[in-house]
Amino acid sequence: MEVPKREYQALILVGGLGTRLRPHTEQVPKPMVEIEGRPFLEFKIESLRKHGIKDFILLVGHLGEKVEEHFGDGKRFGINIQYSYEKEQLLGTAGAVKNAEHLITGDFIVTNGDTFLDIDFEKLIDLHETHNSPFTLTVAPASHPKTQELVEVFNDKIVAIHKRDTPDHEDHLLKIQDPYVNAGCYIMSKEILSLIPPNKKISLEQEIFPQITHKMNGFSHPGYMLDVADENDWDEFIKDVRQGLIAPSISGYKKIIRSRAPVRITFGGGGTDIAPYDKSFGGLSVNATINKYVYSSLKIRDDRKITIRSDIINMHEGFESYSENFDRIDSIKLDKDNKLNIIKAAILEMDPQCGFDLYVRSEVPPHSGLGASASLCVSIIGVLNYLRKKNRLSKHQIAETAFRIEQNRLDNLGGRQDQYAAAFGGINLFEFLGEDNIRVNPIEISKDYLLEIEKNILLVSSGMKGKSSGQMHKEEKENKLYEDNEKIKRLHNIKETGFEVAFNLRRGNLKKFGKLIRESWEKKKSFNPEISSMYIDAIVEEALKNGAVGARLMGAGGGGHLLIYCKPDQEHKVRQVLNARGAQAVDFSFDFEGLRVWEVEE
Repeated sequence: MEVPKREYQALILVGGLGTRLRPHTEQVPKPMVEIEGRPFLEFKIESLRKHGIKDFILLVGHLGEKVEEHFGDGKRFGINIQYSYEKEQLLGTAGAVKNAEHLITGDFIVTNGDTFLDIDFEKLIDLHETHNSPFTLTVAPASHPKTQELVEVFNDKIVAIHKRDTPDHEDHLLKIQDPYVNAGCYIMSKEILSLIPPNKKISLEQEIFPQITHKMNGFSHPGYMLDVADENDWDEFIKDVRQGLIAPSISGYKKIIRSRAPVRITFGGGGTDIAPYDKSFGGLSVNATINKYVYSSLKIRDDRKITIRSDIINMHEGFESYSENFDRIDSIKLDKDNKLNIIKAAILEMDPQCGFDLYVRSEVPPHSGLGASASLCVSIIGVLNYLRKKNRLSKHQIAETAFRIEQNRLDNLGGRQDQYAAAFGGINLFEFLGEDNIRVNPIEISKDYLLEIEKNILLVSSGMKGKSSGQMHKEEKENKLYEDNEKIKRLHNIKETGFEVAFNLRRGNLKKFGKLIRESWEKKKSFNPEISSMYIDAIVEEALKNGAVGARLMGAGGGGHLLIYCKPDQEHKVRQVLNARGAQAVDFSFDFEGLRVWEVEE
């Protein structure tokens, strides 16, 4: 962990009356109300201490002796604590800071005692020192912009502060989609104290800020923030502590957040979800998720370090383990051909504001034709999304984020069917209408027909590694297959077969459904013959000669898994024949949940 360039004192305002939290605040100040046996102020102090802040001044007033009784000089917490008492009257935020002037040695941090922000203080201090300004104000995304005082920031400078119920406030709301508010954490130089008269009730926000707005820096904090104002906020903070989202080293709780995202099998339409075809003509895919998953497990750390470990299954059922460690998220880099690139790209995209240990395991190997890379991405987004206090992503947004990561950060060109299948789960007809305009149409199938499909269908590993879908789609675009009129007609035919697949699934016409699987494969080969091989063609022909109705290869081709639909009570014969050729059947059932995220205690 980096340490600040110079020592900073932290002044914490803990002198308020806490009237909205009564009866909890009748015996102790609001920051001393206990959560899981520990006062709120402990969490607050820990959030600074873990960033190297060790010198504290607690600005106390109402029941301040209760604070001193608990914390003393701070030695048992590994810090130094001094106290500044408001002896006769409440002095307000600025007056309380002025009252502690005799204890302040240099530039200092001021933060509200009833607000919790997991700020990266190293970055905050670095911005303050780089700009050499007398005042740096932390801002955060507004949670209730219509009723909050808004702060306008440009190029790390505070441009204006818009008070509520004013024309400026309304104008700013119209211009800015995601406005900022004062987050209640500042760095000040001692020169600001000369603006504050002694022994007088005065507010930083209302009376000092208007004098120095033109001198103020703005530091954006996108992470966790909760202003504890009333009982509802308190309950919310308790919940977050119990989930392990807040200062796990001091809370006594160790939570592990887990997720799983299923892989998919495709029945029809694959290839029409690719740009520019989807935007010009509308694409579709009929697919189903199965009970083979990519799992992620995340444990929050009490520092900013990030560790990644991944066990990747290979085609021979063994595992290859890969790991990397980083001091902080800024040190994560994407390296060519790095086995952990998808994981690292997902972390960079989601930008979590804490350190953590992440372990990932997939039940299917890469290049299996089952969309495992998209499921991996969705699974990781799932646990990182769970960490967010606000602005959590919907399933649609999770799928889009996974697609964007692969397209933009990894240059892995492709469609969206894998990401949407992993996020939503089930048997669906997905319509792709260009960019992020996607319709999810669940296909309702009776339980009896579902059982019949699971009985008759085989998922078979060819024993050969499939091609990268990104590379295949890149080659198709380079060869301008999506601009060839004859090829476009063939994509139209693939799409039409996809509609027929969905129709016959809904009707329970399973014999026709099986034949359409074969038809969709033949049409896909006509679009790009390079997706198959003599070995794959031989497996398909062997299956058809021994009781299969239809068969097709999953994914980008070359290898991976085949989907084979058999005549009733012939599936065991097909399985045996293909096994003799080295193609192993994989037992599975359908998944109807998609991405799942849960938590357990360590």
